[in-house]
Amino acid sequence: MSLRSRLTTAFLVVVLGPVLVGAVFVAAIMSHLSESRTQALEQSAVTNVDSTLGTICERVQASVAAVAMNYRSGGHDNAREMADLAVRRAVVDGVVFVGMDAAAGASGVGAAAPEGSWVECGAEHEADAQGSIVALAAEATVQNADGTDSRFTAYRVVDDRFLTSVASAADADLVLLDGRAAPLAAGNEDAGRWTATEAFLPLRIGIPSTEITPMYWTLAAMVLASAVCAMALAAWLSRSTTRPLAEVTAAAERVSDGDLDVRVPVHGTDELANLALNFNRMTAQTQAYVQALTASRDQMRGQLGWLGQTLTATLDLDRILEVILDTAMVTTNAEAGVIMLVDVEDSQLLRQRAGEGELGMDGPASVRLGEGVIGAIAAGGVPARGRIEAGRLGRWKRAETEPDARTVVAVPFSGRRAVESDQWSARRILSDDPASASADTDDGVLGVLVLYDRIAGQDFDDGDVETLKTFAGQVAVAVENVLLHRQAQRLSLTDPLTGLWNYRFLQTSLRREAERARRHRRPSALLAIDLDLFKAVNDTYGHPVGDQVLTELARRITGQIREVDLAFRHGGEEFMVLLPETDAAGASAVAERLGRAVAGKPFKVNAAEGGLELRITVSLGIAVLGEHADTASGVMAAADEALYAAKAAGRDTWKIAAT
Repeated sequence: MSLRSRLTTAFLVVVLGPVLVGAVFVAAIMSHLSESRTQALEQSAVTNVDSTLGTICERVQASVAAVAMNYRSGGHDNAREMADLAVRRAVVDGVVFVGMDAAAGASGVGAAAPEGSWVECGAEHEADAQGSIVALAAEATVQNADGTDSRFTAYRVVDDRFLTSVASAADADLVLLDGRAAPLAAGNEDAGRWTATEAFLPLRIGIPSTEITPMYWTLAAMVLASAVCAMALAAWLSRSTTRPLAEVTAAAERVSDGDLDVRVPVHGTDELANLALNFNRMTAQTQAYVQALTASRDQMRGQLGWLGQTLTATLDLDRILEVILDTAMVTTNAEAGVIMLVDVEDSQLLRQRAGEGELGMDGPASVRLGEGVIGAIAAGGVPARGRIEAGRLGRWKRAETEPDARTVVAVPFSGRRAVESDQWSARRILSDDPASASADTDDGVLGVLVLYDRIAGQDFDDGDVETLKTFAGQVAVAVENVLLHRQAQRLSLTDPLTGLWNYRFLQTSLRREAERARRHRRPSALLAIDLDLFKAVNDTYGHPVGDQVLTELARRITGQIREVDLAFRHGGEEFMVLLPETDAAGASAVAERLGRAVAGKPFKVNAAEGGLELRITVSLGIAVLGEHADTASGVMAAADEALYAAKAAGRDTWKIAAT
């Protein structure tokens, strides 16, 4: 009962109670003084009997409807369970099942169905001379999936006990007129006056006679009881109203002091109980938010510490990108994300380098600059956020090769322009092989950091964009750090004069190629190249001219070999070329081509006396891994011996090492 209902009830009892008691008393006296009182009692008795029988029928009908509904939604077991419940609660005496599958069990629940005439609830009674009325029943039918019908009948047995309960509820004497030799009766059959009803059952209703004197004592008792109840109700109403308010006030004071563990007792289901429930829910949610913020703060500290350690402890770009992406997702509560970098071979293509969460793709994401959502954001160079609807973010349509999501925030990032003219392109840092270095420069977009689907379906906000800018800057720094490291590594492995790989990298490459040749049993050739009579060039024109000759020779060598081939300056005027997957015949063709490229065109140099054109030739020695030697040192020695043989043969020629 709500607070408003309790106050209304107290007002009626305290203020209107005595008036109602007096009205009842006057009506009782007048009814005893007139025949109308008797008629009113008769009508009241008939109404009470009809109402009681109507209530019984409504409960029987409701029970059979509930059984049928449970059968329709849950099958035999549910129907039987509901029937058992109705019988246990004495709503009906039994339920009969007709047309159910044999797997349903027994054909009925409760008392055995009596033999005789049954009266259907809600139907107008018709006299039945062939049998006694034994039950009040209600029926429900359910059509099965196979087209058959299952019928359920709930009933109350009409017997002495039933009739007695109706008579007690209606406060009247009853006799069932159903043609029995000894009719069922309840109460005093010698009542003062009788009437009849056939609304549900053919009944005679007896009205007991009433004495006038006890009415005075009844009135006095009612007045006294009303007064006592009114005072008790007022006291209870005051206490039940003010106590919850006092408890909520005390709890609010404790919460204001920082105690979020406090809870208010809940009494009943009225408005004050709802206030207490909402107060408890508010404090519980506040406590959960505080705990979540604390945990998020601790997690953020851990993520930032992890990020700092990773950035300072490793140059593994993939590992760094994964840590940065994971930290960005934790910070912004994103469910998924990718870091995409410009492709090594195609500067207009972005490829996924790191990814977390459900991206809705079978493989790594990729998109061309200017295409799709990510490509357009990267090409524009401006961060963007929003909700993707029908595959579109504003005017941009999602490409099939990029992740799909509900919400997105993306921040592109760029690299700084190289300081030295021979520094690698920022795109080339994606390659793990120092031999893939390029001498071009590029300060354009390096990639884009993208996060998808904020937790709880919320949109990303401007704060997330600013946060993501910070992490995108860290990605750019990480990429540039790897770039600088690999640039330093490259400088340590190249010859400063010719730009070719140096002797140190020659040894590393030969050891790696020798191991590969042994494992896969595939040949690799090594060319040893030496300038003929180079000492005379230095002695005649000076070392600056000699350096120009060496530089031009390096250029001509690199112009005659494949991308997979590696050219080295061994020292002085001696060079070497490593030819993977090449046998002696292939190496001979390369040696012939190199010799013609060097001797076929004069070397143009600048000397003190002006421009000169020098005729230069080279001698070459060829050795093959797996044929002339199996080790790096062995193949180098074999190539040198072949080189000496070429010089001994008159120079400007090539020789293959002896087997």
